[in-house]
Amino acid sequence: MSMPKYQQIKQNLLYEINNGMFQPGDKFYSEAELKKKYNVSGITAIKALQCLTNEGYLVRYQGKGTYVSKARKGKVVKFSDIERYRDAEERTEVLEIRRMTDPRIARELNLEPEESFYYIKRLRLVDDKPIIVQKTYVIAEFVKEKDAANKEAFVSIYRKIRAEYGIDLYQADSKEITEIVFPTPKEERELLGLLEGEPSAYTRRYTYLFDGRTIEYIEAYKRWDYFSIEIEPV
Repeated sequence: MSMPKYQQIKQNLLYEINNGMFQPGDKFYSEAELKKKYNVSGITAIKALQCLTNEGYLVRYQGKGTYVSKARKGKVVKFSDIERYRDAEERTEVLEIRRMTDPRIARELNLEPEESFYYIKRLRLVDDKPIIVQKTYVIAEFVKEKDAANKEAFVSIYRKIRAEYGIDLYQADSKEITEIVFPTPKEERELLGLLEGEPSAYTRRYTYLFDGRTIEYIEAYKRWDYFSIEIEPV
C-alpha cells in the first residue's frame, strides 16, 4: 500500500526542516504555497502541516501563518559512559553497610524524614587503582538485616535484589545527573588517590521500582581522568 500523499509531503517537509533549509523561528510554507508546490488539494496541504504541528516541528498562529518551532522536538540520543579500562581487571570493595536515618537522603528516596534505609559504601578499582567511590542508599525493605554483616553479598546490589526478589533493576527506569565538582571533597579525594584541589565527576542517580517508588539513590565520585561521555543518535 502506497503512502498517503499528505504523509509524503510531511516527510519531504521534515527533510527540509532537519537539513537546515528552515531555522527555528523562520516562517514556513503557507497552505497555498504547499498546494502549488505539490499540486495537491487544500485538505492535503492542511493535513501535512497539521501532522508537523502535532509533532512539535511547527507552530501555527491565527492570522500570522506557520513558523518553525523554536523548541521543536529533537532527535532521541543515547548517552554512554565510555570506559577506558574495558580490558583491565576490575573489582569492587564494600567498605561499609549500615542502617541509618538522614532527612536529606530520606527526601531523595521519597521517605518520611524519620524513616530508616540502608547505606552501602563501595569502592570500584581497576587494576587495583580506585576510580569510583559510590554511596548507595536503598529503601529498607530490600535489605535483610541478617545480610548486612556480610559485605561481600553487596558487591553487586542489583544481582542480590534480582536473586532475592526477582526484580531486575538493570531494566528499571532511572534518572542520572552528572557534574564536575572542584575540588573533590576530602573523604572521596583520599579514597580515589587524587591530589588536593583535583576535580572529579559527581553523579546522582535515582532508580525506580515499576510502581514508581524510588528504590535507591546514589551519590558517586569518579576520577576525572576516567570520565568520558559519548552522545550518539538512536
